[in-house]
Amino acid sequence: MGDSFDDQSMNIEGEGASSSAPVRAKGGGAGILRLLMWIGIALGAVIFVVTVVIVTVNIINKQGKPMTQVALGETYQRASPEYEYFTTLGEIRTRTIDTEPSSVVVKINLGFEKGDKDTPTMLTARIHQMRDRLRNYFSSKTADYLAPTNETRLKEEIREDLNNMLSKPAIKEVLFEKLDVIKM
Repeated sequence: MGDSFDDQSMNIEGEGASSSAPVRAKGGGAGILRLLMWIGIALGAVIFVVTVVIVTVNIINKQGKPMTQVALGETYQRASPEYEYFTTLGEIRTRTIDTEPSSVVVKINLGFEKGDKDTPTMLTARIHQMRDRLRNYFSSKTADYLAPTNETRLKEEIREDLNNMLSKPAIKEVLFEKLDVIKM
């Protein structure tokens, strides 16, 4: 009796011993899951690396400074153009207008456009007038006005004054080869 009860309890579904074994589905369900897991890991690693690179590049760009810095207060100046120079004015000597005059010795070079054939001829024709105008110019100034701090203004005034003498404004630059103001 005991055996028949056990047999009946084991065989509830009414089928034989063949149904008691677990049924496995055919196919690679476990293989697909394992493949998806590795794809997910690889995708996560790629996303992580790309994120780290982007964050690092952004940090470097925000904090990075160029190798050469331009001071904020300075203005950018282009390279000065190349000129030909009229150097035959010679040395001009005069005295300042001060109550105790100072001696002024100046030698000036005049820059004009390269390749301009008319300007040297025009300057040579007026060399004596230009020397006289320059002597009068420096003798009408004080020693303080002829100080190195005013050199840019002096050059501009001389350039304008000499260009007014000429038939066309050919002088582009005035250079002081020598500018000595000596208190006596």
